Amino acid sequence: MTMKLNKILMASAVVFAAVAFTGCIKEVFPKESAITESQLAQSSAGMESMMKSVPASMAAHVAASYDHSDFGYHSIGLYKDHHAMIMFPCARVDRGGNPYYSRLQAPNYGFDMGTNGGYTHYIWYNYYPFIKKANDIIGAAGDDEDLKTYRGLAKTFRALFYLDLVGYYDCLPAKAPELPSYETDLAKPELKDLTVPIVTENTTEAAAKENPRAKREDMFKFIFDDLTDAVACLETFETTTPTYPELPAIYGLFARAYMWLGQFEEGIYSNITVEEDGKTVYPYELVLTGRAAYQKAYDYAELAMQTANVPFMTREQYSNVTSGFNTPVASWIWATSMSTDTVINNLLAFAAHVCPEASYGYGPLACVGVAKSTYDRLGSTDIRKKLIVGEDTTYDQFKNYTSMGRDEWEELAYRAPYTNFKFRPGQGERVDYMVANAVSLPIMRIEEMKFIAMEAKTHLGRAAEAAQDLVDWTLANRADVYIFNETDEEKVREEIIFQKSVEFWGEGVILFDMKRLDMGVHTTGQNYQSGMLFDTEGRLPWWNLPIPSGETAVNTVTKDQVAPDPSYGVESQDAI
Repeated sequence: MTMKLNKILMASAVVFAAVAFTGCIKEVFPKESAITESQLAQSSAGMESMMKSVPASMAAHVAASYDHSDFGYHSIGLYKDHHAMIMFPCARVDRGGNPYYSRLQAPNYGFDMGTNGGYTHYIWYNYYPFIKKANDIIGAAGDDEDLKTYRGLAKTFRALFYLDLVGYYDCLPAKAPELPSYETDLAKPELKDLTVPIVTENTTEAAAKENPRAKREDMFKFIFDDLTDAVACLETFETTTPTYPELPAIYGLFARAYMWLGQFEEGIYSNITVEEDGKTVYPYELVLTGRAAYQKAYDYAELAMQTANVPFMTREQYSNVTSGFNTPVASWIWATSMSTDTVINNLLAFAAHVCPEASYGYGPLACVGVAKSTYDRLGSTDIRKKLIVGEDTTYDQFKNYTSMGRDEWEELAYRAPYTNFKFRPGQGERVDYMVANAVSLPIMRIEEMKFIAMEAKTHLGRAAEAAQDLVDWTLANRADVYIFNETDEEKVREEIIFQKSVEFWGEGVILFDMKRLDMGVHTTGQNYQSGMLFDTEGRLPWWNLPIPSGETAVNTVTKDQVAPDPSYGVESQDAI
């Protein structure tokens, strides 16, 4: 590693350096308060307050020690996309730019991913407090029929959180050329099929201190149990706020879960089926894998779309200079929301980091964007390409897609080509951060269900049909011209994932798709920064996170279940 890169990484590590870590037990079990959960449960206002705290916490700052990059669930989403290498700072040093204004780029380098790493702890100590809030509601609601709506909502949130943790901590084979023992250590029997410890509303503090990582099969039984109960609880539930999930979002989580399980050999957990009216039915208690799981993923994705019955985002909604990706539209079936009352300051917010038009933040300095190859691959009529600043894009071509004036835009375009303008500050406001940072962001869009259904078809022998679906959807919703004539299963699937990575850029969706499909990254010879130039055959080793030391310090069982440190497992090509 070069001296220059060492200095860069050391500077970036400041983001996490001051974290004082403690075990998640302390987060799970708070000190006694003046009001108990049972007392809260007796008040509908109290239960509603508890329920509102879950989505509110997802749009909040956890602890000052996590620096400006900690602003809740969607800061994790941005980290996911940096982790997947589809997002990175595009500011060019040779043109006067400073990419190190990005506070989110640590995963682009593959460092700080060990048991003592700040990033590893950051993920852990966001999710388990989220889970704790959901557990509080589930425990308070109990089996009370009058409170079942709260139980159903909380179980849906809990399933979301655990499913995300599976994506991070389910250790899948990965090559780490710079770490000779990595692959051997990863394949140890004691790590086989492990996810994360399950903490529920009934978990005592003593039990949490000896709480092993759940087996994959047990984790998915737990998740499916939560989702099945949520369906029963929310069967007739309707909400006026997108921060609460309805049935389509629950079906969407089922679809995500079964896509993850599809990667594994069919029938490895159970071959038991039930026959109903001459058809094979798979009870939710069974953890299906392989083709059976892909079929379930397809079925649930279709069910989510049918139940939601909402249109896809239009091109105008996608590209709107004032409301683009800061205001809910019909296709957002689940979202978080910040108001001017919940904005903390100018920098602890999504818009401050991602919006190039937010003049008060890191956005116009780091200029996060896309790979040159991504830009080049998109058709010229694609609305998503029109929001990306190409090397040869002129202001006159771009002026309908930005609130920047000519001089300001041309300076940014020169300094940071391939910056993406997808996300807009609240109400299009560029200066007043109290207004600009008050944005809503999608947790799940109905478009994701369309992409899941298309990919599932490729696993079910319907690749040609999936390819046609992709063409039809793109022409109807994103581009005037789109030609894709492939029918080969692998090529169709790769195109679907590529288009999905473009569609959901910045939303934290694609990392777990790339991980489960064992996709490689190819960032060499492009506009990536020094130190993040990789060319791999399969998944990056740091897509498998180890259990952080803050947890193993208090949960003694997990000490023997820590995955190996993947940091620096692949060396950047510019350092070779």
